Amino acid sequence: MRTLIGLLLLAGAAHASVEPGNWEFSLESPLQGNASGPVVKQRCLTPEEASDPAKVLAEARGSEQCQLSNVRDSGTEYKFDLQCAGRIPVRGSGTVRYTPRMLDGEIDLVGETQGLRLKTRSFVSGRLLGPCNK
Repeated sequence: MRTLIGLLLLAGAAHASVEPGNWEFSLESPLQGNASGPVVKQRCLTPEEASDPAKVLAEARGSEQCQLSNVRDSGTEYKFDLQCAGRIPVRGSGTVRYTPRMLDGEIDLVGETQGLRLKTRSFVSGRLLGPCNK
């Protein structure tokens, strides 16, 4: 599951940035079963991290086996394709919309194993809570 969270929060360099501070990130995925609701994490972003979505969203990535391609960033919307190796290889695409104080997006993934094909859509969001507690 950590790898799936990582896939959903993956991103690369952007034209715009988010504000530094204490952020809350949430992931809702059908593969989690949603019995306990979305996975929620908080993280303090430094000014350097806040200027690069790869650093903003990398904490939950969980896997170095994923490669991004066809990356497009408008300054308010980040689109990408991805492919991941692993026990069950997956491929897909995602869109993350962002402003300095929030982000939200969806990732569509397809995995195939033993002749079965699994398609899923997961949702990610984030919001600035305030300054970091030191």
